[in-house]
Amino acid sequence: MEITYLETVVLSILKKINGDRTIYSLFHLLQGKRSSQTIQDAHLYKITPFFHTYPSVTRAGLENMIDSLKQRGLAEEIAETRVILTGKGEEALEKQLAEYKLPDYLNGWKYHQVTDSFWERVTLLIQVSSNLINHERSFIPVRNKRETLIWVKHYIKQQNEDRYKLAERLYNELISALDNEKTRPDLVVFRLTGFRKIGLTTLQAAEKTGLEPAHYHYEFLNCLHAMFDRVIENEHAYPLLSGLIKKAERSVPLTISTDKTYRLIQRGYTLEEIAAVRNLKQSTIEDHVVEITLSIKDFNIDHYVLHDKRERILLAAQQNSAKKLKQIKEQVADASYFEIRLVMAKYGDMEWN
Repeated sequence: MEITYLETVVLSILKKINGDRTIYSLFHLLQGKRSSQTIQDAHLYKITPFFHTYPSVTRAGLENMIDSLKQRGLAEEIAETRVILTGKGEEALEKQLAEYKLPDYLNGWKYHQVTDSFWERVTLLIQVSSNLINHERSFIPVRNKRETLIWVKHYIKQQNEDRYKLAERLYNELISALDNEKTRPDLVVFRLTGFRKIGLTTLQAAEKTGLEPAHYHYEFLNCLHAMFDRVIENEHAYPLLSGLIKKAERSVPLTISTDKTYRLIQRGYTLEEIAAVRNLKQSTIEDHVVEITLSIKDFNIDHYVLHDKRERILLAAQQNSAKKLKQIKEQVADASYFEIRLVMAKYGDMEWN
């Protein structure tokens, strides 16, 4: 039974969630909703690569897709809006992944705030450089956002070198950064606009490469994310491309409200005091602490969970499903759900048997 590429992505995520969450958790994941629940689930179920990778998805569109999967016997509803794969769905997914595996470098969580701005800047920089070395000063910019136009113009001035050297450096960095046997650089190159050359739209590029639009979209992201990995890890080798990514955008920031809580924690406030100062429920502050733990790897949770209790929570998680908090709670009765969530947020990247 044939399934589309987007259905492959959805089935893959549903398989990992395995009915523990509703289909709307998947909707929030693909859209990139920066709520504590979505962020925690993304880490807990190891589906961070898909975070904010398909923001055009709609609730109705996802609901219709799920209905179609159920009607075709690929998925079944075990509770209201909670869906799991059937045996038939497992087989269809396995067959599809054997033919079109999911992208190797996709990392929506890490790069969702970098991708759009980088693409806008690099495409405009390439267009401007291409036209300048061909002595063409009158052309319609491929980007019309004033912010991007000003940023790229200022960036070119910062380089303080003639147009030919700048274009040559940019070309060499792009060739090197895109050189990867596991990606398809042509999917990016087709989209580039230069001197007397107009780049293809997403749909045009998909048609040219013979890929479904969603498949093209994910392979395109895969190519960019692979490039980001290489550029960020070797900034000295890619000074131009590295400069197109603001340093502030290279790490995933906290949500605004969580950042305020984090600053108060750094000043020594207790969670109770923060809740009072900010006039928020303590449960909301606890959500913030979980998000902080997920986002800041060296954040110390010892102050919130005693060492002995943490070890017992981890042991219970190994014996059960790391995602079934209720089961862990039954084994560690003196642990609060906040403490369990916090431990799982801190150690959720571990593989459980």
